[in-house]
Amino acid sequence: MNRRQMLSWLASTAAAAGVGATIGVPALAGERAVAGPGSRFAKGADVSTLIELEANGARFYEHGEPRDCLAILRSHGVDSIRIKVWNDPGNPNFYPADQSPAAGYNNAEHVRVLARRAAALGMRVLIDFHYSDWWADPGKQFPPHDWAGKDIAQTCALLSDYTSGVLEMLRKDGVHPEWVQVGNEITGGMLWPLGKYDQWDNLAQLLKAGHDAVKSVDARTKVMLHIDSGGNNATSRWWFDSAIQRGVTFDVIGLSYYPQWQGSLSDLQNNANDLATRYDKDVIVVETAYPWTTSDGDSEPNAMTNTGSVTYPPTPAGQAQFLGALTDIVQAIPGGHGKGVFWWEPEWIPTPNVGWKLGAGDQWDNNTLFDFHGNALSSLDAFRKR
Repeated sequence: MNRRQMLSWLASTAAAAGVGATIGVPALAGERAVAGPGSRFAKGADVSTLIELEANGARFYEHGEPRDCLAILRSHGVDSIRIKVWNDPGNPNFYPADQSPAAGYNNAEHVRVLARRAAALGMRVLIDFHYSDWWADPGKQFPPHDWAGKDIAQTCALLSDYTSGVLEMLRKDGVHPEWVQVGNEITGGMLWPLGKYDQWDNLAQLLKAGHDAVKSVDARTKVMLHIDSGGNNATSRWWFDSAIQRGVTFDVIGLSYYPQWQGSLSDLQNNANDLATRYDKDVIVVETAYPWTTSDGDSEPNAMTNTGSVTYPPTPAGQAQFLGALTDIVQAIPGGHGKGVFWWEPEWIPTPNVGWKLGAGDQWDNNTLFDFHGNALSSLDAFRKR
């Protein structure tokens, strides 16, 4: 079985098992009726690792009963799902593609399966293009191996074709993402070295190509630019000023905010308020999390070992307090520009063979919204109460 046949088999198997063939669910009690997309505050979760977890035996429970993870999230008020896209993960012939298992999580075909599941449950979808074969974040922005060494014109064309191709695939499946990220945590740029922060003219061209590709598939889709500097106003202003000065257009500012790395809640509040007002743009915190325990569910050391200046206890109750405080801040952004909060990987429970890279373990199991055995934590109710 070749690579393409394997991916098709995975998708058909998931659908046959009921994974991709769920029945649509109406808005939950307490959710406001809206005139059009984007009016409702997004209560979201990034569950990009879910299919890999399920394939390796992870199961999820509520009150001791096994249930689909997305259905559990939906019933607790999560109405939006974020999914990352990697170009060719798992390819053993190239670094860093070879840092992922051969099954190729999260390539476009896996994203397709997961997006269909979310849409079938009535959830809104955010697609997060990393434009890499592996993790893209402030410390690394490897270009896909097929794009390496290309000049700026060639890379813009490749980025455009890839973006529109993935979105067309989703459109044909009846999935219409509400938001699309052109790059992931791109404070330092993307597709290094071509689009690094010290090559702003190149970076601007890449961002424009991504924007236009998204809009060519569906003009209603909101283009998001995502940086990690949730609590750093000086860096955020520099970045968006640099983009706008070069004619980059976008619809939404995406921020990461983890209290261990991005400052206090007040820092986030001041930055988000300023950005929304300065640029007259909507703001979404597309990555956040908080620990429910200081314990570790496997042998891999936890990534989040403190909470900075935020002093809620590392318990499910503390998670709920944190989410409530964060949501209050975003909802109070001036001009109604605060549009949502997404918890990063609430489902990434310790599961054999599912680590942050091939052969590694789970660094995130103390920040999930499920315990080490997949039981829903009480903190999930915080979504329903917002």
